[in-house]
Amino acid sequence: MRAGTALACWLLACAGVALAQPADPARRDAERRLQQVRGELKSVAAERRKLEGERGAASRQLRQADEQVGSLQRTLRQTQETLQRDTAALAGLQAERARHAGDIDARRAELARLLRAAQSAGSEAPLKAMLAQDRIADAERALTYQGYLQRARVERIRTLTAELQRIDALERAIAERRQAMARDTQRQAAQLTQLERARRDRAEVLAGLERQYRDRASREQALGRDARALQSLLAQLRASAARAAREAAR
Repeated sequence: MRAGTALACWLLACAGVALAQPADPARRDAERRLQQVRGELKSVAAERRKLEGERGAASRQLRQADEQVGSLQRTLRQTQETLQRDTAALAGLQAERARHAGDIDARRAELARLLRAAQSAGSEAPLKAMLAQDRIADAERALTYQGYLQRARVERIRTLTAELQRIDALERAIAERRQAMARDTQRQAAQLTQLERARRDRAEVLAGLERQYRDRASREQALGRDARALQSLLAQLRASAARAAREAAR
């Protein structure tokens, strides 16, 4: 703005000089100033075009960063939603385990008791019964019953063992899923922090380029006005010189 004011004052001065004295010095001065303005205008225009390209590239990078941040935010939300669902599922597993937890020790004790009973009883009772010849029928029934009892005990042992294995598997599943979800959440949160920081940096770069671009564009417009004013002045000076030459030739 100050440069434009100074040029305007200079143009008025040149116009006054042109009226008071021959136009050649004023015209040469105006031509020199016009060349200077055109040179600066060319330089400023080149800077503005360069900034325009950089601004476009920075804008594309910012859009890309926005897309990356948005994509990761959606992924993180999905992970958090999955975490909520898994938390509910884990709560169900933990509730199921809690229902069995009070029975585990008792069932382990029952399992140990059954094993001891199976080992200690064996076929001892029916053998004793068979020693009494007058109770053969009772001994046969005892052997049959003992077989049933042994098979029932074996089946009970298998059932308890399978249930304990299932509870152990549930505990491992709970621990593994918790660890996996914690790792995913931490990793995605760290990535999101990095992407948001990169986006802020790119936004700052773009804002700086925007300021520079507006400054160069404004300067280019001002220089364009100055060039047009100088061209108008030169036209006036040339016309004045032509009139002076015609008057001198009379």
